[in-house]
Amino acid sequence: MDAIISLEGLKFHAFHGVHPQERLVGCIFMVDVHLSMLPLADGFKDDLSRTIDYEQVYKLVAEEMKHPKHLIETLAENILTNIFAHQPLVEHAHVIISKMNPPVGGECLRSKIELKKQRLY
Repeated sequence: MDAIISLEGLKFHAFHGVHPQERLVGCIFMVDVHLSMLPLADGFKDDLSRTIDYEQVYKLVAEEMKHPKHLIETLAENILTNIFAHQPLVEHAHVIISKMNPPVGGECLRSKIELKKQRLY
């Protein structure tokens, strides 16, 4: 049995992008995080230490969003690295970062990167 813990629709105003205007004005980014784990054999026991702490996951994402990057791909990599470093029960992680209204020279709702990673032992 797998358990999937998700945080969806995390919204940040941040300053990521390659264009100077993006770094100056910023834009809205949406982040979704899906984490899977194998529950311990005797269950969750209503104990936070026996599951993924999604409040801590939120804090990891929020901290990473404060540090401007040129690429949202780099953001997604950094978020995955930090999740695996701080959440030992995570077996698989899937991060989606959407940049709302990206500057593409026309109308575009969002650009998006999805990265998936599996814990290697």
